[in-house]
Amino acid sequence: MQVVKSFTDNIEKFLCVVLLAFITAIMTINILMLIIADSALAWASEAVLTLFVFFVWVGISYGFKERKHIRVTALVDILPTKAQKILELFVNLLILAFFAIILVVGFQWMSHPSVVTETSLLLRYPMWLLYLAAPLGALLSVIRITQNFIQDMKTVK
Repeated sequence: MQVVKSFTDNIEKFLCVVLLAFITAIMTINILMLIIADSALAWASEAVLTLFVFFVWVGISYGFKERKHIRVTALVDILPTKAQKILELFVNLLILAFFAIILVVGFQWMSHPSVVTETSLLLRYPMWLLYLAAPLGALLSVIRITQNFIQDMKTVK
């Protein structure tokens, strides 16, 4: 049970580390190929771009888990503590709704016939894999925002 909890608590961190490691490895190999053989890997830029898209979407979710997203708090700071907590809950609901919409629309877009039959130019992987990044990141974000919302609800009295 502890292994499952540790996995779910750290899934975004793990994915970000793995994705960044692959991005770094591919770019390093490509740069070395340019220096040594005066020839770049044709597929490297497409692979790095795809990995980076996933990295960004997973990173958004990790930001929610760690509560590290940038915020403008000038208005919130002048409110009483209870009002701040209520406003925080309201903002979390708005953000939750936004990512829920991205989740639904992302899956619809990903399953569109034109996307399902399309393949990438160089690597020839199905393009729906690239389009999976947005709904996957949105799903992870919805989970983390919901966790934050439940945790914040416990502090409002």
